[in-house]
Amino acid sequence: MNYSDSRSPGKLDRTIQACIDNAERLYTETYDLEFRKPCATRYFLLIIAQEEAAKAFLLYLIKEDVVPLTSAVRRAINDHACKHLVGMIMDYMIMHWETIEELRELIRIDLGLGNNLPNDVGSALEILRYEKIGRWAANNRVWTEDPAYDRAATKLAEGKRDRRKQDALYVRIGSDGQIASTPTEITEAEVAIELQRTRRYVTFADALTTTEKRYGFDRDRFAKVIAALKLLFDPKNGPVAPR
Repeated sequence: MNYSDSRSPGKLDRTIQACIDNAERLYTETYDLEFRKPCATRYFLLIIAQEEAAKAFLLYLIKEDVVPLTSAVRRAINDHACKHLVGMIMDYMIMHWETIEELRELIRIDLGLGNNLPNDVGSALEILRYEKIGRWAANNRVWTEDPAYDRAATKLAEGKRDRRKQDALYVRIGSDGQIASTPTEITEAEVAIELQRTRRYVTFADALTTTEKRYGFDRDRFAKVIAALKLLFDPKNGPVAPR
C-alpha cells in the first residue's frame, strides 16, 4: 500500500521535526556541561542526540515509501543498536573529511566501488534489514551459512556502542562483583569526536526536511543508499511484519 493512501504525510513531518529539534536541543545543552568533570554526561547526551537524528532519518524513509511502517520497523525505531547502524549509514552519506588528501581518497574509493556500497555500509544495511527487522518479522529466520558481515557493523548490532553510552552513565559491575568501569573513564577525546559527529548528524537530518536544504551530505552516496534500501525492503525479498 502506498504511504499516502494510508496516513497523513503531515503527521510524519511533525514527528521528524520533533526528533530533529530534540537532537538539536540535546546537542546544544551539552555546552552547559563543557567544564564539568567528568565529561561522561556530555558524552551520554551526544549519543542520545545522534539516536534522535537517526530516528528522524528512519521516519523520513517511511514518509518517502522507502521503508514500510510496520510493527518490526517501529521496533527498530526504538532499538538503540538499530539507530547506531543507521548512524553508520548516515556517516557514509555525509562523507566527512578533514583534508584535501582525505577527500581525494574518498573519491578514489567511490570510483573504485562504482554502484556498490562499502562493505561496512552494506553490512549495516543488511543487518538492519535481515538480522533485526527481518528476524522480528519472521521470528525465526535461519541462514544456511553465516553471512560475512563487516566486523564494525556487527559490533554495532551487538550493542558495543550502546554499552559505551551506558558506561557514561552507570558504574558497570563485573561477574566477581568488582568494578568493571565507571563514568570517569569517558575521555575528553571521545567527547570531542562525538560532538563533531552529532553536529553532522543533526545537519544531515535537518537537510531532509526541505528541498531548499540539500546540504550536509553527498547526493550520489545518498542515492545509492536509498536504492539499496528500496531493494532490501521490496516485499518480494521477504517479510517485514504485518501492519
